[in-house]
Amino acid sequence: MKLPWKKVSLEKTAELNVESTDMKPNHSIEASPEEPLEEEETEFEKSFEEAMKESFDLSRRSRSSSFDPNDPDKEYVPPRKMSWWMLTMLMCGYMVGIGVLSIPSAFQTLGWVGGVLVLTGVYFITTATGYFLYYMGLRYPTVRSYASMSRRLWGKPGMYFTATIAYSYFFALLTSDLLTSSLTWKNMLQKEHICTVVFAVIAYAMMLLAGQARSLFEITYIILVAITFIVIPIIIVCVKAPSIGAGLGKTYATSSTSFYQGLTAAMDIIFAFTGHLIYFEFMAELKRVEDFPTALWLSQTFSYACYLTLAAVAYYYIGNTGYMQSPVTLVIKHGPIHYVNDVFMVIHVTIAGTIGGNVLSRAVQWGFQPLIAGGLRKFRDGSLRNRLWWLLWTGVTYGAAFIVAELVPFFSSFIGIMTSLFSSFLTFIVPSAFYFWEFWHDTRWYQKLLPFFCFLVGFLMLTLGSYGTFKSLVVAIESTGKPFSCSRKF
Repeated sequence: MKLPWKKVSLEKTAELNVESTDMKPNHSIEASPEEPLEEEETEFEKSFEEAMKESFDLSRRSRSSSFDPNDPDKEYVPPRKMSWWMLTMLMCGYMVGIGVLSIPSAFQTLGWVGGVLVLTGVYFITTATGYFLYYMGLRYPTVRSYASMSRRLWGKPGMYFTATIAYSYFFALLTSDLLTSSLTWKNMLQKEHICTVVFAVIAYAMMLLAGQARSLFEITYIILVAITFIVIPIIIVCVKAPSIGAGLGKTYATSSTSFYQGLTAAMDIIFAFTGHLIYFEFMAELKRVEDFPTALWLSQTFSYACYLTLAAVAYYYIGNTGYMQSPVTLVIKHGPIHYVNDVFMVIHVTIAGTIGGNVLSRAVQWGFQPLIAGGLRKFRDGSLRNRLWWLLWTGVTYGAAFIVAELVPFFSSFIGIMTSLFSSFLTFIVPSAFYFWEFWHDTRWYQKLLPFFCFLVGFLMLTLGSYGTFKSLVVAIESTGKPFSCSRKF
């Protein structure tokens, strides 16, 4: 009996298992030279409003699956099992994270006009760049990552460049989740005088346990818990805000804040919408790629509603009182409600962190397991040996994040650098560049304005946002303690 091993060459291993460049897409939409673009409307000449209406057409049940029989890796990756509503929950759980708790402070810095404009603008722009990735997913249904898409468009140099940035950002987010979880434990039990490293070990163990779900589809079984445990703290803050502010809250239409502070606040809002890095992985497990816009619009709108509600209520009642903090849950004094909030935060961060951890662990597995074992086992193989392999690679991945989180005392500020440099690049610039490169000849001039605008916004955030975060990093380095410190703070 042959074991279900797949032989992987060293060259393919080094390329992070991306598809070969000569593989043809599932279907082609290129215009024929004999049929000028002006004479016949292409599929991608639909207006943004038409695309929105089409995305909510839930009655299209006759469409075929996005499964591609020509996919050489289909037996070694998670199968397409997710429906659109499962993906919606997964995207909501991934997006509505701890970043939402910093938005009230951003509103206090920017004022009503600046806060609402930035929040609404980012909502629409990130929805547009999400559509760019969706169009790319339609043309190349076997692509499962930013790196593999870059390989198709720009060859190995593009793949290595994008993979370095993308997986570094995945790792930074995972490290940030581990650090947040451990510091929340410490904040909850600060009277016990327990070393922060102990809480970091507990956070690592919890995330490792949750990370044994081998696919994003399996994570959907527990993602509703993560959504619930971030929405409840939002509701608690909204309910307690009037009594905390005690009628002293002051709000302003505009703000006279400094350029540096305004940029930092804007980056906090942008960070709350940066989930695009994992969209190809989401589409790769979706039964029908055509259902992705439905999940995109629902998750984006749900996130926007949560962000705006919390920011408006907290800013109205607590703004400029001296009580506003980031994360805003810190405004609740120690007591039963405070402890409940902390417990919910730990559980949410643990579950949500495994989404990116799943993608990163699989990349590590595909990169190193063939070097050790000579190949990969088929995904459907549920044997103990295959699960032990997964335990090994998740343990290595989360373990590396644990070491970095404790080794770099100023990592909380360092993640701000990663956000300004990488999130803007991966959320605005890369999707727009993909779309430009692939559909330049399939679209008319006015249809190029939106991706150009998104690219420009990303470039401005990349350059201007870096100024503020680098300045914050310098301050943090001067005021933080030593590695593996027991007195670690947020």
